[in-house]
This record gives sequence, structure tokens and C-alpha cells, in this order.
Amino acid sequence: MEATRTTTAAAVRDVIAPLWCEALNVPEVADGDDFFVLGGHSLAALHVMAAVEQTYQVELGGMRDIWENPTLGEFVAVVAALVTE
Repeated sequence: MEATRTTTAAAVRDVIAPLWCEALNVPEVADGDDFFVLGGHSLAALHVMAAVEQTYQVELGGMRDIWENPTLGEFVAVVAALVTE
């Protein structure tokens, strides 16, 4: 999927939420769910971040982006800010 500048935060969430579910081995996630509280770890975070970077052709700020924004809603906001500029 190639992102366009018209991508919305809701559309970004629709892409990222399944990535979190896969990485965390959970059936669903909500905006307030914390990646690390749900069992996420650094390798799972790297997997998610690599998938996001590949999907949207953006470069995230490394592990800092998920460490400082551990909930789905916060992380989506970071990614959405990059792809909707």
C-alpha cells in the first residue's frame, strides 16, 4: 500500500492496528492499549516499525517513537503526522 498525502489518522489506524495484533498475538487492540503492557517487547516493536516504514515509505524516529508513544492512539498520531504532512 502506498500512502498518499490524503491519508487520514483513521486510515493509518486501520493499517497499524492489525500489525499490533499480529505482533502481540491478540485479537484486537484499542486506542488506549499500551504495546508493552499487552506483552510487546523490543523485537516485536521493531517488526511493527519496519512494517510501518515499508507500508508508508517513511522513516520513523527509531525505537523512541514507540517507547515514548506506547498506546495505539499515540503511535498512530506519530505515524499519521508523518504521512499526512
